[in-house]
Amino acid sequence: MLIRITKLRSVELLVNVIVWMVVFLMPIVFTRDESIIWQRVWLEWIRVAPFLLVFLIHNYFLFPYYFRRKRYWYYLFLTIGTIVFIVYLKSIFGHVLHDLVAGPGEVRQRGIPEMIQGMPPASEGMYSRRIFPPQRLMILDDLLICTLVVGFNLAIKLAITKQFEEQKLKDLRKEKLETELAFLRNQLSPHFFMNTLNNIHALIDVDSNDAKKSIIRLSKLMRYLLYESDEEKTSLKREIEFIRSYVDLMKLRFTEQVKIELSFPEDIPNVKIPPMLFTSLLENAFKHGVSYQKDSFVRIEIDSEDLFLIFRISNSKNGNANLKQEYGGIGLENLKKRLDLIYGTSFSMIKKETENRFEISIKLPVNE
Repeated sequence: MLIRITKLRSVELLVNVIVWMVVFLMPIVFTRDESIIWQRVWLEWIRVAPFLLVFLIHNYFLFPYYFRRKRYWYYLFLTIGTIVFIVYLKSIFGHVLHDLVAGPGEVRQRGIPEMIQGMPPASEGMYSRRIFPPQRLMILDDLLICTLVVGFNLAIKLAITKQFEEQKLKDLRKEKLETELAFLRNQLSPHFFMNTLNNIHALIDVDSNDAKKSIIRLSKLMRYLLYESDEEKTSLKREIEFIRSYVDLMKLRFTEQVKIELSFPEDIPNVKIPPMLFTSLLENAFKHGVSYQKDSFVRIEIDSEDLFLIFRISNSKNGNANLKQEYGGIGLENLKKRLDLIYGTSFSMIKKETENRFEISIKLPVNE
C-alpha cells in the first residue's frame, strides 16, 4: 500500500512540475523576436511568480492542514485571505520589481506603445488610458487568476485524495479478506483432525490392522493439510484425492448398512478451487446422516458444467438431528461466509431438505 501511495504522490508532483514548467517556458517558446530578450522574460516571470506562490501555499499548507482535516471554514477564510494578500502585495511591489528589471531607460516609457512615443504628454495620457486597463481591473484579473489556480489545484488534490482513499480501502478489504480466510482455514483443520483421531481411537480395540490403515490414510490427509490448506487455491484433482481419502477413512467405522457413493468426472478438469472447501459438509453428512441402527446413505458428486463446477452432497436424516446447527464451530453459515469472501455474488448455494433427505448443492465459477 505504501508503494502505491508513493507512486500516486510521485505522479502528482510530476504533473505539477510539468504544468508550471510549461507556464514559465511560454515567454521563451512563444517569443516573436529573433533572439530571446531576457529582460522581457524576467518581466513575465515576475508577473507569474505570485500565482506560483499562491499554488505552493495552497498545495502544501492550506489543503493538507485545513481542507483534509475538514476544517472547512478555516480553509475558506485562509484561502481567501492568502489570495487577497498576495494580490495586494503584487499591486504594490509589482511595479517596483518591474522598474528594477526593466532599467531606468524603460521606466519612463513603460506600457506605452512605440507608435505613440514622442507624442505630446496629453496625447500619450489619453491614448494610454484607452489602451491599458486601470489598476483596479488588473487587480480583478489577478484575483480571478489566483482563484482559478486554487480551483485547479483543489480539483487535482481531491482526485488524488480519492485515489488514496480508494486504494487504502481496497488494501484494507484485501487484508481483512486474507485474515478471515486464514481464520476459517485454521478453524477447519483442528476440528477435522480431532474427529479423525476419535475415529482411529474407536478402531484400535476393534481391529488393529484397520487402525494402522487409518493412521496411513490420516498421514496422507495431514500432508494435504500441511502443504495445501495454507495456499489460496489448489487443484480440483488434489481436492478429490482428499475427499476420497477422507471417505475411505470414514468407511472403516461403518457397516454395510451405510451406503456411501462417490461420483467424480473421469477426466478431471484442470481447475483451481480453495482447499478444504467442502470439509465441513463432509463432516456434517457423516455426523448427521449416518445411523448405526438403520440404513443410511451419503452421496457425494462433483461435476463440471461450462465454466462452473458443481458440488453436491446428500445424506439421509436420522433421529432428531438438526442439520442447521453448527458442528464444532463450523457450519453452513461459515461455509457461506467463506464463499462470499472468495466469490462474492458469482456463486450459488442451494439447500434442499425433506423428511428423510438433506442435500446441499454448490455452483462455483472456475477458469480452466
